[in-house]
Amino acid sequence: MNVVYLTDIHDNFAGVSSVLNQTDADLYILSGDLTYHCFGTDEALFRFIELQEKIRNLALQEGAKSNDTQATLRVAEKAKAGLTPGVLPAAEGEEYLKLAAEAHQELLRKYQTMNKAIVATQKKCFIIPGNYDITLQGTPVAPYSLHEKSQVIDGVKFAGYGSAPIFTPGIPEELTVTFEESGTGSALVSKPMDFMRHEHADVFVLHNPPYGTLDKLPRYGHCGSQGLRQAVDDVQPRLVLSGHVHESFGLLKLGQSYFLNPSNFGAVESMEGKQPGGYFSTFQLQADESGQKFLRDVTWKRLVGGSIVDICNIKIDKKQRATETVIHADEYEAMGKFLL
Repeated sequence: MNVVYLTDIHDNFAGVSSVLNQTDADLYILSGDLTYHCFGTDEALFRFIELQEKIRNLALQEGAKSNDTQATLRVAEKAKAGLTPGVLPAAEGEEYLKLAAEAHQELLRKYQTMNKAIVATQKKCFIIPGNYDITLQGTPVAPYSLHEKSQVIDGVKFAGYGSAPIFTPGIPEELTVTFEESGTGSALVSKPMDFMRHEHADVFVLHNPPYGTLDKLPRYGHCGSQGLRQAVDDVQPRLVLSGHVHESFGLLKLGQSYFLNPSNFGAVESMEGKQPGGYFSTFQLQADESGQKFLRDVTWKRLVGGSIVDICNIKIDKKQRATETVIHADEYEAMGKFLL
């Protein structure tokens, strides 16, 4: 089975269309953060973020939990109704609600753009949401959603779980997908962990990486999910696909599992500077005589100026030993080592 894998699309729908049209694969997987901005102007975006952070902080001061995605909405609605005098003006509550509704419509429009690109090529696709996305249910890309679902293709079981445990300014929090995980050690409660353990899939399709696997942020350290790491250790899938942490890309092997993050496909601004994007991977899954599935071939690619460039290729033998061959030296050196 040949698969094309993209993550962190960040509004690069034209690029997705180019990849869909220039490649031929059995399956295409898009693992979250389809969008980046949900307002037509920077002025509207910055005003929404200003109101969002003000109202969210008020909700936290009132005792709301940081993972309560509906708290900001509740306070804004109370303000609009005149129930927060001297704390939050009714006009600001109403303005927040108006801007959030505008953002919702813009996000739906962007998902329609993505849907048109897929429909035009009739390619088989799986999509999960990231922290820059709203719930895919009820959107034009809902038919492709693998979030909290599993599907078997050619004997290979894929299971998906999207989102990430992070507040994302500029996206209406009340519309996002909650990453339900709290606690550590014996007190760990994790819906993603429970789901992935139950599905026992060959391939985990994630936005947020498992802890300690392609999850290291500069100046911060590991930021992945403890629950997903526990699920990986228990299930030992053949392949774990993730994104979210653009800087922590590559192909990594731990135990019986490979972990793949090709880095961001869409360009973004970060604390480390501009990340130009365009990166994605193709990979091949094969079954042996006993029916066991194995990762056999991975190619790291980049879409540059509308053309696809192969950066490096990794061959994996029957003993699960990987050998990397650099194809485009300049592109490879610009990013650094891929096989970890």
